Amino acid sequence: MKEYKNSILVRKDLINQACQDQFFNYLSRISPESIQYHTHLKDKLTGYYSLGNPNLLKAGEICDKCWFINKGIVIAYYYDHANGFSVYAIFEAGEIAMLPDSFMTGMQGNVFLMACPDTHLMEVNAVDVEGIYERYPEIERITKTILAYQSRKYQERDRLLRFIGKDRVREFYRIFTGVRLGDKKKVMQKIISSYLMLTGPTLSRLRGEIMDEQELQAVLMRG
Repeated sequence: MKEYKNSILVRKDLINQACQDQFFNYLSRISPESIQYHTHLKDKLTGYYSLGNPNLLKAGEICDKCWFINKGIVIAYYYDHANGFSVYAIFEAGEIAMLPDSFMTGMQGNVFLMACPDTHLMEVNAVDVEGIYERYPEIERITKTILAYQSRKYQERDRLLRFIGKDRVREFYRIFTGVRLGDKKKVMQKIISSYLMLTGPTLSRLRGEIMDEQELQAVLMRG
């Protein structure tokens, strides 16, 4: 998927406390003992926000960073000139976006990571992570737990594709709570249709039918 013209990732001068708390709360849920390392991680965070659809990572590059999403959406996708782009993972606010195999092995990845418009991120560099490992070897276990959560993210699409028709679309919006059913932005609809392996018109029709059902149900409940 081509980036919008003038798409850029803008570095923040400061990361506000709410964003930092969001990240550290995420780590604490994964591993309560991670709290002892928060001070050391705090100085390693770099904040960004997106204008347009900037790529965080391009195919053929090494994923030497990971990104915690404070707000917005990051997608992982394949792209080639013959078949266009194919989305195979969607990351929402409160999650970490990365390519686990490339991040851990230092090998080149074969996919793109792209931030959607008005996405706010905090970046952690793999070199800084290695430095923390040297000082606190036990924190590597926490990283492995985070990577285990990443594997679930890459399994979500396979599970969704087992559903048919409206059930596939309905289940998508149940899982991805940060994506609104009524959002008609072309970029987001293109992402969803690719992720669900539906044509644009089919997705539009199924979304409309689901919204009509919800509206009817709301009327019946009020009656």
